[in-house]
Amino acid sequence: MEKTTTYDYPTRIFHWLFALLFFVAFAIAKLLDDDSPLFSYHMMAGLSLLFVLVLRIIWGIIGTTYARFNSFKLNPKELILYGKQLLIGKTKRYLSHNPASSYAALLMFALTIGLGITGVNMALGYESEFFEEAHEIMANLFLLTVVAHVVGIIYHHFSHKDSLWSSMLDGKKRSISGESGITSNRPFIAIIFLILSFSWMGYIYSNYDQTTQTLALFGNQLQLGENEDGEHEGASYLEQRRHEDDDDD
Repeated sequence: MEKTTTYDYPTRIFHWLFALLFFVAFAIAKLLDDDSPLFSYHMMAGLSLLFVLVLRIIWGIIGTTYARFNSFKLNPKELILYGKQLLIGKTKRYLSHNPASSYAALLMFALTIGLGITGVNMALGYESEFFEEAHEIMANLFLLTVVAHVVGIIYHHFSHKDSLWSSMLDGKKRSISGESGITSNRPFIAIIFLILSFSWMGYIYSNYDQTTQTLALFGNQLQLGENEDGEHEGASYLEQRRHEDDDDD
């Protein structure tokens, strides 16, 4: 079975970092109470998830052929046809993302942004039931999308016998007549991707105060966990900033 290289190193690195960071953030949220000292790592994993997504969006614009978003199959008619093919047990093979995985990827990207926005607002002290409920709903929807994605990969493997599951490990997919793979895995870009990702994580950790469970980020104080009095400090910090601004005026 002849294979061709489809996914470059940056795309594959993003895939596994993205999966790992979501799993860590989700597991902490579900297994630990928000007054646990370790709960702060839920937010730090979420911020890292958001950062690697920014890198992926950039690579989705300037990257190799099948990393680019314009290679995604986003025509609704094509998605409907793909769904019909699923029902009869034989789907068309794609060298790029198929319609289902294209929409799943974009949905996960959008949910990551939504989780970041709601999470940061809660950490800033905006105690809103809307933010909390929206955050939980999006996290659960993200998990359902991941499960559906994994089920789709398993189905595809048994349907086409082409080991699709390994494409994010070795970057290769079964060749398709008339379509060519990529000529380079972009190792230099992959190194830059890793350096930027781990530098961001290091920056977050270095600005995190374990005593108060707060994170100083771009001039803002994010409360990642409960303080010693069991209170959320984000709101009081915002109030302090408002008073300072009034004094300056």
